[in-house]
Amino acid sequence: MNCMIMARASGIFGAPNDQVGVVLFGTEETNNQPNIDHGGYENICEAFELKTANWQTLRILEHQILRSDSEANWLDALIVGNNFLRNGALGKKFTELSIVLISPMLVRADVDESDVEKVIDAINAIGAELHVITNHVLHPAASVGPIFSTSGVFDEQATKSSERCHNERLVKVVLKHLNEGTLSNINWAERKLAFIGPKVVRPTPWNNTLFIGTKVKLSISAYLQISEQKGLGSFKVDNVDGSSTRVEMKTEHFLNDKKIDLFMQDVTVGYMYGSTAVPYDSTIEIEYRSGESRLTCLGFTPSKNVLEEHLSGNGTYVVVAKKGCSASHKKLCALVKAMHELDVAMIVTKVYRKDTRPRLNALLPSYKNEIPCFVMLELIFKDELSSLKFPALLKSKHKPTDEQYDAVSKLIDSMNLMDALEDTNGECREAFGLQNTYNPTLQHVYRTVAHRALHPKQSLPLVDNTLRELIEVPKTLAERSKPILEEVKKLFTLKEIQPKSRNEWLQRVAKISVGADLNSQSSSTTIDSGIFEADDDTGCVSRRKVVSVGTVTPAEDFALLLRRGEKFTTVATQLQNAVFELLFTSMRPPGNKVNAAVMVYRSEAIKLGPYRYNEWITEFKETLLSHNKKQFWEQVIVGERMGLISAHESDMSTVSDEQAASFYKLPTESTVMEKKSDDDFIDPDSLLDDLYQIS
Repeated sequence: MNCMIMARASGIFGAPNDQVGVVLFGTEETNNQPNIDHGGYENICEAFELKTANWQTLRILEHQILRSDSEANWLDALIVGNNFLRNGALGKKFTELSIVLISPMLVRADVDESDVEKVIDAINAIGAELHVITNHVLHPAASVGPIFSTSGVFDEQATKSSERCHNERLVKVVLKHLNEGTLSNINWAERKLAFIGPKVVRPTPWNNTLFIGTKVKLSISAYLQISEQKGLGSFKVDNVDGSSTRVEMKTEHFLNDKKIDLFMQDVTVGYMYGSTAVPYDSTIEIEYRSGESRLTCLGFTPSKNVLEEHLSGNGTYVVVAKKGCSASHKKLCALVKAMHELDVAMIVTKVYRKDTRPRLNALLPSYKNEIPCFVMLELIFKDELSSLKFPALLKSKHKPTDEQYDAVSKLIDSMNLMDALEDTNGECREAFGLQNTYNPTLQHVYRTVAHRALHPKQSLPLVDNTLRELIEVPKTLAERSKPILEEVKKLFTLKEIQPKSRNEWLQRVAKISVGADLNSQSSSTTIDSGIFEADDDTGCVSRRKVVSVGTVTPAEDFALLLRRGEKFTTVATQLQNAVFELLFTSMRPPGNKVNAAVMVYRSEAIKLGPYRYNEWITEFKETLLSHNKKQFWEQVIVGERMGLISAHESDMSTVSDEQAASFYKLPTESTVMEKKSDDDFIDPDSLLDDLYQIS
C-alpha cells in the first residue's frame, strides 16, 4: 500500500496530467466487471476509476483502506486490471498505457499455457506496458535513472515456497512475450519513488536561421536541455480539505500599519535601492534595438579558447536542423563533422526576440545519440569579467615536500566517488552520480507538502535520511579516508601567526588622547568626526555611536567598524578620506592620529588583502611629496616602515621584497625639479600683492 501511495504522490508532482486508476485484490468484497460478466475473479475490487491523481484519493488509501485476511490470485487481478484499463481508456487519447502490479505472489495461479497466452495477447492488444513490483528481485549496481527504466531479475538463491516459484515462472513468461515490461524489487521501487523527478513537458523549439557569412543559411531548432528546476508552483487550485472552492490571492495595501484603498493611477513604478525607493519613468528609457531575431556566425576559434569560467546563462541548448528541412540537415551534418575534426567552436551572436539584447554564444559540435548537433552555451562580455589577482601558490618557503605530495595523492585516491557506495549484494557503485543525485531542497519541499496534504493536523517532518545522504560524505568513503587524513594532518602542521604590527598599533592607539578634541565639539551632531551624539533618557551625558571613520579618533573608528562587520573596502575608503583631511585641509595639527590611522590600516590590510593599501600608499607618497610633507614621509612612513606590503608579510601580496625596499627611496633631485617645472607654479607671497593691486 505504501508503494502505491508513493507512486500516486509522485504522479501528482511529476506528472499531474496523467490519469490513474486503482484495482485492489485480496479485499473482502468483490466488485469488478469480469465478475459481473463471467463470474469468478473473487476478492478483487475496482476501487477508483481512471482519473487524474489527487490528494483526496490518497487520503482515502492512507486512512480507510485496511488489510484483510482474504486472498486473491495475482493473475486474475492482472486480467481485471487490463480490462479496467481498456474500458477506462475508451474515447480518450493517451500517449502510453501502463499496468503496475504490486504483489508478493503468495497465492498460486493455476492456469494453463493457453490462458497465459490470452493474458499476453490482451495486454499487447491495448499496447500497455507491464511493470511488476515484488520481493526477491535483484538489481545490478549500474541501475540508474527513474523507476521502470531498468529491470531486475529474480533472486534464485532466496528461500521460496513452491507457489512462489511457480508464479515467478509465469511472470518470466509474461514479461518475455510482452512488448514492454520491467521487474522491480519492492524496496528498490520505494527508494526510487521517494524522489520526485522533474515534470515531463513537451519540448518547445526555438526556430530560427543560422547565418554564416552572406550566402550560407541553415534553418535550425534549439531545444533547452539543461535549466534550473523551478519546483512547486503556486498553490491556487487544490485545498487541503479536498473542497472544490478555488484558492484566490488577495492583495491589501497598508500605510503606517493602517489599511488604505489604493488605485492604480496613484501607483508610481520604481525600484528599491536598499531602503530607498527610486521612482522610474519608462518614457525616459533609452532602448537598444538589436533588430530581428537571429543567430549569426561571427567566426571560428579553437575549442580550447572557450574556457569554463567564460560560460554564463541559465541553461544549455541543443541545436539541430529544423524538422523537414533536408537541405539544412545536410549542411549541419557536414559543418558538425568538419568542426569536430578541426576541434573548433563557432562564436555566434544570438538575438532571442526582436530588439532584445544580443548575447554571445558558443556552438560546440557534438553527437547526441549518434545524431550530429551543436551544444549552445552563452558567453560573457569583457565588462562582465572581474579581474582577480592572486599571489603565486608555489614559493620557495611554501613549496610542498615529496611526502606531502604523496599524502595528498593518497587522499584523493581514498576519496574516489566511483566506488564509494555498496549495495545489499556487496557490489560497489558510484556515489553522487548525475542520474541519482536530486536537489535535496526541492525534494524536502515535495515530501513536506505531501505529508501536510495527507496529515493536515500533524507537525511537519524533519529532513529524511535519504536526503541527508545527498549532502553528506558516504560512510564507506569516510572510513577509508580517515587514516590518510590523519597522515595529512601530521604532515601539514598549522601554526597561528600573530602579526607583530597589530600589537604595536594597539599600544599606539591606547596612547592617543582625544579629550581635547571631544571637548572642542560644540554641536550635538559632528559630521566630520563620524560620531552621532544623542541624549539618553536621563538628559545628562550623551552617548557616542560610530557610524563612519571620522577625524577625531580615526584609528579607533576604523577598528570598531571592522569588528562590527562593515566591509573592509568601505571602511578603508573612509579612513583614507580622514587621513587626507587631517593632513591637508584641517586647521588643527593632526598629532599622532594619522600615525595610528595608517598603522592600523596597514596591519588590517596584511590580513584582509593588501591590494587596496598598496595602491593607496603609492598615491599617498606622491601626494605627500607634492605638498611638501617630506618630514612626515621620513618620520612616519619611512621611520615606522609603513610602506608597501610585500609578499613576505602577506601571502596575498604580489609585491616583492625588492619593490617594497625601493619604495622608501625618494626620486632624484633632477626628476623632482623636472616635475615642478612642468606644473603651474603659484607663489603664495605674491597672492596678497595681486589682491592689493586689484582692490
